[in-house]
Amino acid sequence: MNYFGSFGKDDKQALERLIPVLDQALHAHQVGDYQAFLSVITPELAEQISEDGFAMAFQELAPQLGKLESKSFLAALRRQDNPLLLFAARFAATGDDVLIQAMFKNGTEPPLIDSFWIE
Repeated sequence: MNYFGSFGKDDKQALERLIPVLDQALHAHQVGDYQAFLSVITPELAEQISEDGFAMAFQELAPQLGKLESKSFLAALRRQDNPLLLFAARFAATGDDVLIQAMFKNGTEPPLIDSFWIE
């Protein structure tokens, strides 16, 4: 079951719109650019992530993960009427697969991330 909300009539169309936003968030997270991260998230999420908290997460995760090497789309789920995208990712500094979750706020234009998690 796949749910992509208002972002496309099918998975191909929605992913073409949403993956570039996710890529911006991942790049900002990888290089520690808080302002770039703010540009792709909702104001509600921005209220939950302080600049200091973002910097601390960057300092803790960046060395453990290393550079993003690849990601594969797994599924899109409905969460509070928003699409939650799940990806399996490979990073240079770990041999384990890493799960990336990004929930987009339905109806935002451009698309904005309302929840973001890397584990």
